[in-house]
Amino acid sequence: MPSFDVQQAIADNKENIKKGTGMYMFGFEHHVSISLFDAGSWINLNGGSKICRLELESKNAISINLIFNDFYLEQGAYLHLYSSDKQQVQGAYTSANNNEDNVLGTDLIKGDKIIVEYYQPKNSKESSRLNIGMVVHGYIDINNWENKMKVNESGNCNMDVICPDGDLWRNEIKAVARIVNGGGLCSGTLVNNTNNDGKPYFLTANHCSPQSMASAVFRFNYDSPICGSQTASNSQTAVTNDLINGSSFKARNVNSDFGLILLNTVPPASYEVYYAGWNNSGDVPFSTVGIHHPRGDVKKISFDDNAPASGNMGSAIVNAEWNILAWDRNTTTEGGSSGSGLWDENHYIIGQLHGGQANCSNSINDYYGKFAVSWNGSSATNRLRDWLDPNNSGVTSLTGFDPNAPLNNVSLIRIESPLELTCGNTIYPSLIIKNIGEQNLEYLTFKYGIDNYSSTYIWTGDLQPNDTLLINLPSFSVHQFSEHNLMIKAINPNHLEDSDTLNNTLNKSFISNENCLAFPNPFSNNLTVNLELDKVNDKPIIVSITDALGKTLWKTEYKIDKGSQLNIKTNDLASGIYLLNIRYSDYLMTQKIVKK
Repeated sequence: MPSFDVQQAIADNKENIKKGTGMYMFGFEHHVSISLFDAGSWINLNGGSKICRLELESKNAISINLIFNDFYLEQGAYLHLYSSDKQQVQGAYTSANNNEDNVLGTDLIKGDKIIVEYYQPKNSKESSRLNIGMVVHGYIDINNWENKMKVNESGNCNMDVICPDGDLWRNEIKAVARIVNGGGLCSGTLVNNTNNDGKPYFLTANHCSPQSMASAVFRFNYDSPICGSQTASNSQTAVTNDLINGSSFKARNVNSDFGLILLNTVPPASYEVYYAGWNNSGDVPFSTVGIHHPRGDVKKISFDDNAPASGNMGSAIVNAEWNILAWDRNTTTEGGSSGSGLWDENHYIIGQLHGGQANCSNSINDYYGKFAVSWNGSSATNRLRDWLDPNNSGVTSLTGFDPNAPLNNVSLIRIESPLELTCGNTIYPSLIIKNIGEQNLEYLTFKYGIDNYSSTYIWTGDLQPNDTLLINLPSFSVHQFSEHNLMIKAINPNHLEDSDTLNNTLNKSFISNENCLAFPNPFSNNLTVNLELDKVNDKPIIVSITDALGKTLWKTEYKIDKGSQLNIKTNDLASGIYLLNIRYSDYLMTQKIVKK
């Protein structure tokens, strides 16, 4: 690569930071057009496959990263990038990295040389395309490879997210990522949408150029493993390397300085990301929190324990932004924090960082574009609502979404009531459920009815994993002397989607009949026994109640006239299923009964 004036590049970057415009630059962008297949050296391998290898050098660079402006890999092809000492390797990039923009940006490789290596499989169709459009010469050590400062150049007052003040914000911290876009840095946040489906929408600032982030690299969990900030200034480099390559543009607006993109890849479960909740009402919060990557440093957290003011930083709309008058707890933001989210005290994101004057020596006067202003616009490409509320629900706030949260899974075991033969025309539905999820079940909605789901019942309680529970649903009337089908469905365990809906429904056929041995059934503390016998004599009728194992729990002998009824007090019986037995002469009649 040709030489350039490093000191002038650093001076230009400082001027951008002072003005609060543009990205924080860590590298000089060499715009090139290099075809790997034309410029590289080819090596034939045994079996018919090949390797193409190219070394690029930018003298005295701390790091090098690339942008392929024409990127396409055929099936079976692989691309790796590595340092000249082979201690750092990126890839393999495969056809899974192909995207509609046909571009790819890479993360940083240490040193002033980088080797690009392509593997072409046997019987290749030679359809791969690899053209390098940018070589970034890193002149600031944003990854602490030279160990000149703590982790890099952010101010001493910045607070690591792992510090105790961040304990209440663990979910939101997982939503924030560092953005490397060519030679520039910004911050941004994964945001939830009303489908709660983990679609990777990512909020940042318009001045971070979201429309050109097709080749950006997003690094999640770039957090210090120790609380080494503010005092000893010995924060450590993150142990993870959780990267997402590329995105597609969705919307942006200069008035609230927002940009919304969709990451090319859903962050895998191993990244343990979180999708931040939001509030679009524009209500003034009592306090705010910012989470960001100042100057590309490991993730930091900032606190304003007071309400922000309304204002604007060059916007054409009056009061389009939140004005943080002063950060508290000796915290701040810096260049590279641009695009990072601002949360209210209810953990809703309400804006993203535009810019301001804040730094460790004078931590005042930052401006965040209001989420409420970004929500509306003239079209889908300049507002948030089309993407974050795709069904136009009209909600003003949405809680965050954790795709790795413990599964919510309730199973409907069986219907206890009504029985196959039910007395009278009043039905008392009951069923047994089991919590087979990984967290306590505290909320559940039931849809139920005869031959359809005409009624709704909401249950609340506390059912631990693997425990079962008898649920009594409200009663309803049916026509007597007919066959019916009771349908029950459970939805929304803990207000969320059930992870397995195949065990969420039950059906049971039954016949209602007034000519029963006992009623009501199910019963509470009183049970009436019908003793309609065609023939009576001086022999007693023996009436007993037994449990499922045949143990007698209640018994009496009774002399009756034809058509008599026997009333039984059942206060001492626990809830459950029993058998009512009536023995008269040589006859034995039995009916299953249920105590509610």
